[in-house]
Amino acid sequence: MKLIKEYDFTSMTTLDKDWNVRVGDKWANRELQHYVNDKEHILFQDGLVLKATYDGTTIRSARMDTKDNFYFTYGLIEIDAKLPGGKGTWPAIWMMPNEKIYGHWPKSGEIDIVEYAANKKDRLFFCLHTEKYNHRKPDDQYYTDDIFPNIADDFHTFALKWEESQITYYVDGEVVAHYKRGEHGKDPGPSGWPFTHDYYLILNLAIGGTFGGAVDYTMFPQEMVVKAIRVYQ
Repeated sequence: MKLIKEYDFTSMTTLDKDWNVRVGDKWANRELQHYVNDKEHILFQDGLVLKATYDGTTIRSARMDTKDNFYFTYGLIEIDAKLPGGKGTWPAIWMMPNEKIYGHWPKSGEIDIVEYAANKKDRLFFCLHTEKYNHRKPDDQYYTDDIFPNIADDFHTFALKWEESQITYYVDGEVVAHYKRGEHGKDPGPSGWPFTHDYYLILNLAIGGTFGGAVDYTMFPQEMVVKAIRVYQ
């Protein structure tokens, strides 16, 4: 495979033109953070730092994506990152369709490269969301594993190999989850496998909500640090 895109955040001092920074205080899943665009919450310290803070009144954090600027269909994606470990943090590295080919979420799909909720210690989430199979039906394409002790203590390489008929997840080079189009009698069409068109990258650090859970307000500040993203085809 050939490297088609690399973001080496250790050599950057500002985001390049591929990245859109999102701001606002109304997000899904009852999350508590206000996303902002400033140098306190998006900074570079041997990598890209997404920081969450609490000033006694407001939780502020960061979210960014490559929508309309960098998107692709199929390939191997590798991310070198360190996840935050504070109770109530909900970091995510994921992908959404650049165009809603089959309709609004979840009809056009969602690919989560890795999610972590520190209230669920040692557990990572590797999930696909489609019209027929999504987080409302967790036995379908919603793989989790509790085999990652102290996962937030160090940097790890989270990777996903996206092919036409299968998607495979890796942590530090080891396979941790695998989904195959139409397996176990699932719908192989767009309702069950819409992952056939361009997706873009998203990085965010959410706090609380239906997934992040109860928040320890003494934990702040918290950081997700991303050293690099590489995409191969």
